[in-house]
Amino acid sequence: MKYVVIVPDGAPDYPCEELEGKTPLEVAETPNMDYLAKEGLIGRVKTIPRGFNPSSDVANLSLLGYEPEKYYTGRGPLEAANLGIELSLKDVAFRCNLITEVDGILSDYSAGHISNREAQIIIDILNKNLGSSQIRFFPGVSYRNLMVFKGGREFNLQNLKTFPPHDIIGSPIDKFLPKGENSQYITELIQKSRDILSNHEINTVRVDLGENPANMIWLWGQGVKPQIPDFKERFGKKGAIISAVDLIKGIGRIIGFRVIEVEGATGFYDTNYQGKAKSALRALEEVDLVYIHIEATDEAGHNQDLRMKITCLERIDKLVLGTILAERNLKDTRILIVPDHFTPLSKRTHTPEPVPFVIAGEGIPGSMTSRFSEEEAQRSSLYFEKPSLLMEYLIKK
Repeated sequence: MKYVVIVPDGAPDYPCEELEGKTPLEVAETPNMDYLAKEGLIGRVKTIPRGFNPSSDVANLSLLGYEPEKYYTGRGPLEAANLGIELSLKDVAFRCNLITEVDGILSDYSAGHISNREAQIIIDILNKNLGSSQIRFFPGVSYRNLMVFKGGREFNLQNLKTFPPHDIIGSPIDKFLPKGENSQYITELIQKSRDILSNHEINTVRVDLGENPANMIWLWGQGVKPQIPDFKERFGKKGAIISAVDLIKGIGRIIGFRVIEVEGATGFYDTNYQGKAKSALRALEEVDLVYIHIEATDEAGHNQDLRMKITCLERIDKLVLGTILAERNLKDTRILIVPDHFTPLSKRTHTPEPVPFVIAGEGIPGSMTSRFSEEEAQRSSLYFEKPSLLMEYLIKK
């Protein structure tokens, strides 16, 4: 038996006035997801436990079968794992976004989805001007980078209250700076970065080209090195993970998954959808389970881009799921489509409602449901309050 998990990040949404009360998932042409709904079962799963923020790190840990209450220590160290950054037990790793600040307002959480090459230049500038024996910046993908504070645990920096930049678009920056004991160390880095980057040549060129400048950093999602058991020991299956996002790949590395790099995987609308599917099919020749994460739908939600959210859902259906169904038979494969969280267009951020899922394959009874959607899932009696049980259901049912 082989297993495929496809995660369209942030895909669920609320009914939209522009769609006459329907959601993007209900409007999108998704014949392959609908086929799974007919052949298998629809349900809901609560990916965000009580007391946790509705973040992708918490949600994807849940979906992979790990209780955040036991294993979650912060986003930064998960991304560090994929970048090959060795953390000591005393270090604190922060996510470091490159953002656009305009007159004290956080205008763009991604600096116009800055290119990897430009981001690398800026990380080098930050290390030259702000780096020290304690502080080091590391490049990731586009605006998603990392900062490690060596010995930060001694200052309780892991306990600061920080704010995801995609949650505060259009808000005054000073209102959302880090809070808590010794927060001044992190606030000072953020404020100094504005002075260093605002007038730098690279941002002058970006402005001249009509692009948002990366004129400030935003530090958030901090945490310490986690201790998470191996997936094969937990579930008896060998796995692989495919994503453009360091966070997801980092979780994969920590739990013993093979991390598969796909050329053209960008974490944005233009990602290589079919390349991810073909890489998954090749991986299934050697592993039992492949976890395919697609960020594009989440980005559309954050950007309030209705057209692209629908388009990305259709690309996932046709180019990812369709490619897999063309090669894999449901008689020897179980397929699970499950978003990690809602990213409603009206909110521009993640929300914690239980997400819809559809599961089909050998041993899974058909429900004859004609459509995969939020509303159809709401009608189903299949519901997992404890998210780790969904992975057990997929593998052990």
